[in-house]
Amino acid sequence: MSTPISTRLVALRKDKNLSQKEAAEALGVSQALLSHYEKGIRECGLDFLCRASSFYDVSADYLLGISDTKMVSGALFDLTEIPQDSEMRTSTLFRAYLFLMEKMSASGKNNADRIKMIYVLTLYKIFIDATELGFFPKSESLNSQIASFLSASTIDHILTLFNSSADLKLKKSDTTPKCIDTVVKEAEKTIENQLELLVKASKNIKSK
Repeated sequence: MSTPISTRLVALRKDKNLSQKEAAEALGVSQALLSHYEKGIRECGLDFLCRASSFYDVSADYLLGISDTKMVSGALFDLTEIPQDSEMRTSTLFRAYLFLMEKMSASGKNNADRIKMIYVLTLYKIFIDATELGFFPKSESLNSQIASFLSASTIDHILTLFNSSADLKLKKSDTTPKCIDTVVKEAEKTIENQLELLVKASKNIKSK
């Protein structure tokens, strides 16, 4: 018999592109038990609920069908480190943004504006790409001439101009927040992978 939690367990697993066996291993239960949970044959205990909430990065209220909001708002805005900060999640990106804003805002308004501008330009570029791929309808507010002009190099140029007028007198910190460290490592890994692909492609072209 399907229940809110059984339905959401299935949907969340599929969103992660995991087989039932893979999800069961990650959640520390047998595949048979997870199957029972997903079919609503058995009710899960509090321990499993907590593990599933952490693994799928959603609130317990969402899993139980009490709320349609996936994120745990309280944990997102808590500027002390949480276990999830060591994993690359959507919440980790959001928390990294908050930590950067808090740190840079303490040294002046210009620094906070600088961080916002980086996010605005990056998200604008992603939205343009998503629109061109058909994920969103063509926006009437989107200036096609400006959109076609925007590139990674353009963003870098705009930020260079913006940075030159910013007050960069920041207070030093002894440590880097775990969520930022996680985001940095993920970015570096992605860049390294892309560089390896470029090197391989270059070698293949030369060999021909």
